Amino acid sequence: MSEAGKKRLRVSPLIFKYVLREFLIPLVCALAAFAFLFLVNNVFDDLPDFMSKDVPMRVVLAYFLSLQPHNLLNVIPISVLLAASFMTVMMGRNNELCAMRAAGMSLLTCALPVWIVALVACFCAICIGEFWGPAGLQNASRIRREWLDSKKKAAETVAFCNVKENRDWYCRDLDLADVMHDVVVRQYDEQGETQWVLMAETATFRDDGVCVFKNGSRQELGGEAKMLTSPVTFETYEFACQEQLRDIAGQGRMQDGVTTREALSILRSDVAPSPQMARLLRTSVWNNITFPLASLVGAFFGVALTIANQRSEIMKGFAGAIGILVMFYLVGQVFMVLGKNGWLPPFVAGGLPSLVFTGAGFAVMWRKQ
Repeated sequence: MSEAGKKRLRVSPLIFKYVLREFLIPLVCALAAFAFLFLVNNVFDDLPDFMSKDVPMRVVLAYFLSLQPHNLLNVIPISVLLAASFMTVMMGRNNELCAMRAAGMSLLTCALPVWIVALVACFCAICIGEFWGPAGLQNASRIRREWLDSKKKAAETVAFCNVKENRDWYCRDLDLADVMHDVVVRQYDEQGETQWVLMAETATFRDDGVCVFKNGSRQELGGEAKMLTSPVTFETYEFACQEQLRDIAGQGRMQDGVTTREALSILRSDVAPSPQMARLLRTSVWNNITFPLASLVGAFFGVALTIANQRSEIMKGFAGAIGILVMFYLVGQVFMVLGKNGWLPPFVAGGLPSLVFTGAGFAVMWRKQ
């Protein structure tokens, strides 16, 4: 490599710290501002429900704080974009970028702290999506179940289909003690006709693979008319089944989204999900892995499109960067819907949009060199 090439790759520690500071200050401000806006939105949506009940203030605060980690998934990318744009505009106005480039530094090297922080933001988004976000949503859901009226429990219903064994499960609620309430199990034969129906107040799974039902009834299909017989009541009924609680609970939470760990666990389970469910899970896995790249998309376009000399060009570039990030969200959601309906392969639906936008952002940044 030539001496000129080596110089272009060098970055002074002093310059690195300066650019990092100029980027982190607006980033922290943007994160705080957008997080506060999301918090205000949650308060206006849910506070009237808590005010109608005698709910302690500490519980209300715990509920709203539990929602914030999930909100950060949308706050981080736009904050990175705004911080990168603001830093670029301010450094361009003071001719600092021109000075760095005159010293032989490329734009990619000048903005090295931005790329590093954006990668850290991607990692944080993965951790939030896999750990802190779901834990916060579960805690918020638990608070609503404990303190608000029973009408809200309708959203906690769990449904599961064991395709291999031709058996459907349904329960109104699955509480924190892993007890299923108001359970209905329906067994079908190979032709899809009902063989028996079991209904119980509660159901729990033992470690030996046996489900224990309590206070219920069981009906079987009998007679030439193939009608369900009169229900036979029981206080306790044990049923050995292939599916386990983790299978039923995992697929039952698909309506609220699923983490990568949960999706892979369901796909690798002994109880294979239906083709439609498997397609949905694979699409979700690719989306969970690639969606955090939104922070890099915001960083690339935020820097590249706001490098201009005239104020009007700067505003156009800033508006364009915002529009591209919005398009990133819209295209991702449209592809997810197409993938879940089987019109696109899981990788194309869940992962390709994020990879294309990230590659496009890097290409635009490279051209600005």
